[in-house]
Amino acid sequence: MAEKKTRRRGPALTTAILEAAWAQLQEKGYQALTIEGVAAAASTTKTVLYRRWPDKAHLVIAAFARFGGFTGYVVPDTGSLRTDFLALMGQMAAFLDKLQDETFRGLLADRLQHLELDNLLTQANDHDPDHGIQKIVQPLLDHAAARGEITHAQWPDRLVNLPGILLINEVITRQALPLEARYEIVDQILLPVFGATSSRD
Repeated sequence: MAEKKTRRRGPALTTAILEAAWAQLQEKGYQALTIEGVAAAASTTKTVLYRRWPDKAHLVIAAFARFGGFTGYVVPDTGSLRTDFLALMGQMAAFLDKLQDETFRGLLADRLQHLELDNLLTQANDHDPDHGIQKIVQPLLDHAAARGEITHAQWPDRLVNLPGILLINEVITRQALPLEARYEIVDQILLPVFGATSSRD
């Protein structure tokens, strides 16, 4: 009698799906990768995938985060708001540099097509839709206020989301986040908006 195959659940199933997505991304590229193909390769169903990721873009980002050498964003704490913002943007730039051009263009097109604008802006640079840009920026503001760099840490949501909005604009218009642009965004926009000094650290 054939041995009954154990049904995978939880982390084991997630890993199998992400492995299949990563393999197909390398083999076929972003445009040719399909939810159906990944589900078949992982021996599961489209429904299972859609319960975890709302579309192909989110699935590919999750696979890239797991296998592409990207471990996720960390909240910088460098000792100044300026260098904290620069470090955050450096993490974003490093992630973009690892994406192949075809994958990047496909992700960008799908994100803009399938995500509501408000979600796109508030979740600007996070591959996990349950955590927005505020989860990263707010601690930077808390630290700056504690150091006396800015007068207070509580700002309207529109301002806390501003770094993500600026990042999206740069990536959409230039498809890159060069060092010069990062310095301009931080020194000419973010620091003045939050009332911080722009002295070079």
